[in-house]
Amino acid sequence: MKIRIKTFAQIKDILGADNFLEYPDGTSMRKLLKSLRQKAGDSEDQLFSREGELHSNLVLMMNGTRIYKEDIESITLSEGDEIVLFFPVSGG
Repeated sequence: MKIRIKTFAQIKDILGADNFLEYPDGTSMRKLLKSLRQKAGDSEDQLFSREGELHSNLVLMMNGTRIYKEDIESITLSEGDEIVLFFPVSGG
């Protein structure tokens, strides 16, 4: 199945521009994040903790809905899902 990964700013520099990635049916959000951590390579520490968790200052969304840390384990991806990763913007 194809999943769209949208990234912005620094995350785009690390993971690349919008990607359509192939995953087996039934892939979990946890597995997708693990593959993104590997894709980040030497820059993984900018997005993930040592334990492999997304940094708390990153926003993770799926199909327009925010995904929180406690929900990651229970999410299974489907064909055409759109995952968005970004740092929140603050103004002043």
